[in-house]
Amino acid sequence: MIRVVIIDDEKDARFLLKNLVQKKLSEALVIVGEGDDVETGYSIIREKKPDLVFLDVQMKTGTGFDLLEKFDQIDFEVIFITAYNEFAIKAFRFSAFDYLLKPIKSVDLIQSVEKLAEKTRQQKMERDKRVRILVENYGADGEIQKLVVNNVDGFRVLEIKSIIHLEGDRNYTHIIMKDGTKVTTSKNLGEYERLLSEQGFFRIHQSTVINLRHVTGFKKADDGYVEMVNGSELKVSRSRKQDFIARFS
Repeated sequence: MIRVVIIDDEKDARFLLKNLVQKKLSEALVIVGEGDDVETGYSIIREKKPDLVFLDVQMKTGTGFDLLEKFDQIDFEVIFITAYNEFAIKAFRFSAFDYLLKPIKSVDLIQSVEKLAEKTRQQKMERDKRVRILVENYGADGEIQKLVVNNVDGFRVLEIKSIIHLEGDRNYTHIIMKDGTKVTTSKNLGEYERLLSEQGFFRIHQSTVINLRHVTGFKKADDGYVEMVNGSELKVSRSRKQDFIARFS
């Protein structure tokens, strides 16, 4: 089941969309929450962690774009709801999965959800493939040796010990290798943080995860910079500095 949150400042619009979902898509979607403005929408998304958000573009306290800009990493799909075609172009700049024009037609809603379901199935197949390869590449000490990442050309198999650091870029992650190679993948940084946190990696900033194997020093200036073996200096956020220093105590 795809977990859904609806954010729209019009009560009637939320009711109609919920009714459509319950009548036409109850086997595919489950509504776990709703909000009526930017702040309540932000809170409910953080609390419920949905797979999909139906997001109104124009609301009394701001826009759907204002809400998305509050997130460092967007790890959910977005289907914008709008009465105006011109918002569609901007919506796709925010990596929206799709958009629906008001009044929402059931056929459009069903088509959009079917596309999302197919995308989800493809992603699951990719995850399963990665898991199989990772299991096959455990070292003798139980440490994962390789990481499989998708990119525009297909996928790459990377040696974890050769990763210097990872940089978050909205819904993308840039992986910097010891040989200077940069691999870009359409997975967000949070996913890699969860996967690699037990493999000697540490998040020093909202946009940076480092391989602790390759740390060569630390500078206290401006809250702190980590020096890496390839010569790069990476900013440490104030909230993460003490936890980082503790790793070397």
